[in-house]
Amino acid sequence: MLYKSREAAYQAYRESPDRFFERYHECWFNEKDLISPDWKWYETKYHYNLVENTIIDLLRCHFSTITGKTVLDVGSGTGHWIDFYHRYLEADQLVGTDFSKVCVQQLVQRYERQTDIRVLQMDISEQNDEFTGRFDVINAVGVMFHLVDEKQWARAVANLLGYLARGGIAIIGGEFGPDTREMGVMRKHRSLDCWKRLLQRHGGDVMDVRYHNWFKGGVNEGLKNNLLTFTRA
Repeated sequence: MLYKSREAAYQAYRESPDRFFERYHECWFNEKDLISPDWKWYETKYHYNLVENTIIDLLRCHFSTITGKTVLDVGSGTGHWIDFYHRYLEADQLVGTDFSKVCVQQLVQRYERQTDIRVLQMDISEQNDEFTGRFDVINAVGVMFHLVDEKQWARAVANLLGYLARGGIAIIGGEFGPDTREMGVMRKHRSLDCWKRLLQRHGGDVMDVRYHNWFKGGVNEGLKNNLLTFTRA
């Protein structure tokens, strides 16, 4: 246990989210534990398979081909989505980002011989002019609901819109239900209407929302990574 109490963890996350995650990654750095050290591997596999299949379906619906795209992966963590887009969707150029120094160091070392993969330490709520209008696909699964501060979340969404190439799409993991609610120490789910209002304010449109049948698998149905896609208007 990294913190003495839930209240201490809550305070630590709001004071320094990057250090909060770095402490976590120093103890646990694999796909299962990134989601929850309490999960079994089959539960993690069910979670990832459900999301992966929906991403493939979304990309097939919105592109004539899903190969050869430029991809930005936000909050790369252990590198699961970098591997997914590189290995199975054959991304042409792929940039992974994370604000955790621990993650970035691990991933830079892992992909040092891959000339088509670059990993950067970056906070998505801070503007990076190098990325403006550049990416066909932006992947931010299991990331945006960790931005509990409203101003940071709004800046991050505006940045993502700016990073999209014309005709590109952003794929976001979250709940997207009727209500906005804070859940636990480091998670805030915004309603679908909340997402629509913010995107319209910054010149974006919701393209698609896919809700997973989490109860069908019978495992950890409380963790939602439903998928919302948006584009520039």
